[in-house]
Amino acid sequence: MLNNIFNNKKVIFIAEIGLNHNGDDQLAEEMIVKAAEAGADAVKFQTFLPEKMNSPYTSSLLKTGEEKDPDYGIIDFFSKFSFTETQWVRLKEVSEKCGTEFFSAPFDAESVDMLERLNVRLYKIASSEVTNTPLIRKIGATKKPVLLSTGMTSESDIETALKNLKESGNSGTHLLHCVSLYPAAKDEANLKRIVSLREKFGVPVGLSDHTADYQSAVIAAALGATVIEKHFMIDRNQDCPDKDVSLTAESFREMVEKVNETLSILGDGKIPYSGRESDTARAARKSLFASKKINAGEILSADSIIALRPGTGICPNMIDDVTGRKLKVTINEGSLLKWEYFE
Repeated sequence: MLNNIFNNKKVIFIAEIGLNHNGDDQLAEEMIVKAAEAGADAVKFQTFLPEKMNSPYTSSLLKTGEEKDPDYGIIDFFSKFSFTETQWVRLKEVSEKCGTEFFSAPFDAESVDMLERLNVRLYKIASSEVTNTPLIRKIGATKKPVLLSTGMTSESDIETALKNLKESGNSGTHLLHCVSLYPAAKDEANLKRIVSLREKFGVPVGLSDHTADYQSAVIAAALGATVIEKHFMIDRNQDCPDKDVSLTAESFREMVEKVNETLSILGDGKIPYSGRESDTARAARKSLFASKKINAGEILSADSIIALRPGTGICPNMIDDVTGRKLKVTINEGSLLKWEYFE
């Protein structure tokens, strides 16, 4: 189903704008334009109602395990990054004008409803929501393609999420390998998990990358990743929540170029050599020549033959087909053997 949206691209590049817009819709618009110019096939946001993201007891529950001393600071924090539906409509329009797919990771049912009103064509399920069965069922019921991030997840978590998506009507899920650290060190990237996820669950697998640069993205493409998602910012002067794991517009463009170059180098995997090698083969391979004068009527023997360049005549791997045969013409020493010389 993603193929229908992205025209069967080998690798889909997603600029994760996330919260890096800082709640500034004008900045968000600029980021969409810059991401499109940098080669992003899609831009991804996060949509949520702040009061439905965190409990006011988040701090005390994490510290003591008890509900006491409510703190609305975390809710106020996320409120800074929320947009009105009108603003979301505008951002989607900007994306469409740039030829870049707009979509989001919703964190509550109301946000799914809003995205449906926007007619988004796909969804992201954030790693934090993989165990949120009601939300997963809500997204699955839209019957639209889903990118399911797998940070902080066990095999059982992924199995349950995929089962809930399928039973809700979704049949187009891609998994995204993810390490939920900000940033993830290179020795924590565990890119071989891409292969493990693909083999275990039998679905396409991409990468939601939280390392500091784009080296992991290039390696992931070589491992068969179908999607590369990377946090995005305009430049290093931008102050934003995910700065430590974000690529600038310039670096994002470099990543796209390096990944595409890697795909070109990998080729199609077909065993026969390419057409461009044919001229090399003609010059570098050998043919059968007469190593001495052979008279008409003689039986050709192995000691009368030598393999020499170029490869324009009978291939040396046909030696058993020519020895023991009678010649109908006389061949001088050093002459190229031809099939018409034999009876």
